[in-house]
Amino acid sequence: MQHRVVFREITNDDFDHHCHFMPEEHEFEMHLNALAHDAEWLEGVTEVRRDGSHAIIVKTDATLGLLKERLVPLLQNHWAHLRIEL
Repeated sequence: MQHRVVFREITNDDFDHHCHFMPEEHEFEMHLNALAHDAEWLEGVTEVRRDGSHAIIVKTDATLGLLKERLVPLLQNHWAHLRIEL
């Protein structure tokens, strides 16, 4: 299966004890690229590529729900810089 996962940049509404400040603009791009690279190592993933400025395409044998569960630990590493769009 192929899934498109969309991310968004941090907004003022995201400020909490995990995110104390607004990241620099270039940091979103850098962290999304890093997350996409890390996602290549997830169980069942055969390909990950960027799709536009805020999304990745993931080819995997997992359902979308299972893929999102597997992405959570990766997303936690980048929580101060990007969010998954639900």
